[in-house]
Amino acid sequence: MRFSADTGGTFTDLVIERDDGRIQAFKSPTTPADPVDGVLAAFQLAADTLGLDLEALLGAGDALVHATTRAVNALLTGTTAKTALLRTQGHPDVLVLREGGRDRFNRVRPYPEPYVPRSLTFEIPERVGSQGEVVLALDEAEVVRVIERLRHLEIEAVAVCLLWSITNPAHELRVGQLLQEHLPGVPHTLSHALNPTLREYRRASSTAIDASLKPLMTKYLGSVETRVRAAGFRGRVFMVTSNGGVLDAAAVADAPIHVIRSGPAMAPVAGRHFAQLDAAADTVIVTDTGGTSYDVSLVRRGRIPWTRETWLGGNSRAT
Repeated sequence: MRFSADTGGTFTDLVIERDDGRIQAFKSPTTPADPVDGVLAAFQLAADTLGLDLEALLGAGDALVHATTRAVNALLTGTTAKTALLRTQGHPDVLVLREGGRDRFNRVRPYPEPYVPRSLTFEIPERVGSQGEVVLALDEAEVVRVIERLRHLEIEAVAVCLLWSITNPAHELRVGQLLQEHLPGVPHTLSHALNPTLREYRRASSTAIDASLKPLMTKYLGSVETRVRAAGFRGRVFMVTSNGGVLDAAAVADAPIHVIRSGPAMAPVAGRHFAQLDAAADTVIVTDTGGTSYDVSLVRRGRIPWTRETWLGGNSRAT
């Protein structure tokens, strides 16, 4: 038996695939204060309908695939963690300058504010060259002083994105060690480990977003796995990712940026299936109306196009 639970802003949906191939769906209200309660309520509704107790139902499951809009809703509503960005000295403005262009469809629309405020961006004396050579050694004493400022500012997460760390990550790794030593309990993301791309803005912005989601999503994912197991589930827990695939919940806790589109990611897959089944169509516009966001995707000639770029929430937030 396999389970799939989708937590949206308003409802939590549960789909059960039984061993004989039958599929049943159940729905319960989402509980925003504690979304795991909504997941367990959907399981309880299913157990009651099937004439089982909750432990017996969960114990029969081999896998739980979970999708959630919790990450994207936090981005859209501005409820992510208070995040600082550490940059190579002399290069603090990457989130302000971006890649220099404008919205290709509307060149008069202003850019959104940088994801991490300039006031929470800190310069680190160090420099690695494009070939991985150390141009300027890392000033560890200054890193420690910056960390003390982060503590004073009650920073909840830290993004570290240093120049050319993708060719030589030694300085980023050392900054990560110093953060663990002097700011324990505050999660951080290192850009070379998360997104080793040449494009500086894309690496910095993705690192900042990932770090800002860690306190929320690590707690949430830990709660999901702990509580469903306590209720009787013994199979594997997977999370739906932004590309419609799945990752183990533990892997997602280390890099929560991968589940920003977790909630609506399967909509184009389902849309393609039902458009072909019901209308013999291979090109279709798919919309997903949730309690917080409205998502639109396109299936073109039977294929779901993908891109490395996305814009979230009007003029306020972008990645």
